[in-house]
Amino acid sequence: MHRQELELTPAQLEALTRRDDALAKEDEALRARLTARTSSATSSSPAPSGMGGRHGGRRGSQHPQNTPHGPDALTQLDDNDTRAYLEIEEQVLTEAQRPRAREIASIYREALYDRQHPSASRGGQDAGSLAR
Repeated sequence: MHRQELELTPAQLEALTRRDDALAKEDEALRARLTARTSSATSSSPAPSGMGGRHGGRRGSQHPQNTPHGPDALTQLDDNDTRAYLEIEEQVLTEAQRPRAREIASIYREALYDRQHPSASRGGQDAGSLAR
């Protein structure tokens, strides 16, 4: 469990939970769009897992972009995720907690990428969230 590894305080856990809930609300419409798109498409990559581990820098925006209307739903979810992690890192985590949190986030993101892009997978391992 990462909460013990990072020595998160009850106040930090509460802040993570609040941010997680807010992010879930922010992403609700995007997930609905993504679900509608994947159910109507013959094949596509799976949607990202829930906030159970949405903390950290992604491997860049490697998702295709829709026409001139801006990024697709998956890219917007990634961007929201990254923004939420950066807020938590800056506002909630201590200087001592940040390096390990970044490592955990990086491992999680690599595993998520591997699940979303199995053809490019390096056999990534699954990782959990910071709060676990």
